[in-house]
Amino acid sequence: MYKPDSAMITHRLNNGFTIALEPISYVHSASFGIWIKTGSAAETYEEAGLAHFLEHLFFKGTKTQSIHEIMDAIERRGGYLNASTSREYTTLYARMLEEHVSVGIDVLFDLLQNALFAEIEKERGVILEEIAAIEDTPDDFIHDLLSEFHWPDHPLGRPISGYSKTVSAFTYEDFRRFYSAWYTPANMVFSIAGKFDPDKVLAQIEKIMSPVKAQDPPTMMGTPRFQSGVQAVHRPISQSHINIAFPGSSSTCEDRFSCSVLTGILGGGSTSRLFERIREDEGLAYNVYAYHTSHVSTGMLGIYEAVAPVNCDRALALTFEELNRIREESVKIDELESARQQLKGSMLMAFEGSHARMAHMGKDLLFKGSVTPVDEIVARVDAVTVDGILEYAQSRFQKDSCAMIVLGPEPDKVSKEIRL
Repeated sequence: MYKPDSAMITHRLNNGFTIALEPISYVHSASFGIWIKTGSAAETYEEAGLAHFLEHLFFKGTKTQSIHEIMDAIERRGGYLNASTSREYTTLYARMLEEHVSVGIDVLFDLLQNALFAEIEKERGVILEEIAAIEDTPDDFIHDLLSEFHWPDHPLGRPISGYSKTVSAFTYEDFRRFYSAWYTPANMVFSIAGKFDPDKVLAQIEKIMSPVKAQDPPTMMGTPRFQSGVQAVHRPISQSHINIAFPGSSSTCEDRFSCSVLTGILGGGSTSRLFERIREDEGLAYNVYAYHTSHVSTGMLGIYEAVAPVNCDRALALTFEELNRIREESVKIDELESARQQLKGSMLMAFEGSHARMAHMGKDLLFKGSVTPVDEIVARVDAVTVDGILEYAQSRFQKDSCAMIVLGPEPDKVSKEIRL
């Protein structure tokens, strides 16, 4: 079985910057990225959306190159360059053929170290349109509404893109201050997986990053309080969108594997309980699924479904029936095994690509300080038991720890009863 650290090299510079390299001999390219431990969870309310806005500004030119020159250096060599912001991290990443890896690395670090943070007003308009697009897309918007409802007054509950009023107020000084505080060597990891020369890449990174002065980053806010209850949100749309949340497992909790397997049994695929009951048996929904999001300090186990308003109460009744059943009756061995195989299959197939390997190393080193071997993760999934699933369901699916949002044309007509 593939082990992510079987050929992995890690190196930490004196200023705290961490480098992870995994050569893969049988591919033609390498995926690499800079991972920064900051995102929307690092923001105050007034800063909501600042980390995401800053990520956009990295692509507005540097002290040495215009954005056209930057993208041309990547694309005319057949490469790919992008970035993303989550609640807990930001990443700038690329993929290049072996012979062009050094060029891609230079481009990434040019963006990181020399961005001008220019064209703020133009990009502000782009992000305001992005926020409007999310608010006009109910199956996206409801997830932001739910997070804000069940994690109130905490940055994990706020949308990554922020709010129109906060995004409209950001200044150049805000971006420079946030960058100076969080983009420090000890708060970053460079990760690369694929076909490349490890000695050359390590020397290149050391030359770029060793002169950077060490600096301790701030700390993110602590664990949020989970709020239960039901909220109705009116929108003049044709469907009722339902989103239900329970406290889940953090990315470091020992029971996170039970959480993942339980989520798969409930709504992880077309043979899952909710999908078969609500879509296949009753024909009430096109889209119904369960999911799990995990963060360093907490997690959330969620259920989403979209139905015609007239079918909303029926769909909710069936959903709570399934939640009660899985916390009162042990799942069957073959059902558990199917969920295990789906979870392992999706993970192992992802690791056939260099990007997943690069991301695994980057995030693990950023938040845990070491890389968990994939065979260890597989063993932990295999160790989940029928009794463990039952115990987890009983501990999580409680009436006083259930939050629910109903978004639609007549949400007040939907039953507000949590039937647990």
